[in-house]
Amino acid sequence: MPVAMRKEHRFHLRASERDVSTISRAAAFAGVSVSAFILESASERAERTLADQTHFVLSGEQWQAFIEALDRPARHLPQLEKLLREPSILERA
Repeated sequence: MPVAMRKEHRFHLRASERDVSTISRAAAFAGVSVSAFILESASERAERTLADQTHFVLSGEQWQAFIEALDRPARHLPQLEKLLREPSILERA
């Protein structure tokens, strides 16, 4: 049996009557409390959002094209080199 983590933090939020009704009905249908439903839903969404920034899936053909692109020598782009050598707008005084 997994050990329950101690919950020490709170989220406070405002919701419309419609949102409260929808979430309450869904929580009841799932057989969990509204708090558990909201926390689980938000956690799943957060994990997906973060995974989208760090994980992607490619077919074999796409993977091969990706690897080939990484293995190619860098292109010489004088305009980009110039841009990166110059102080940024934030550094200019």
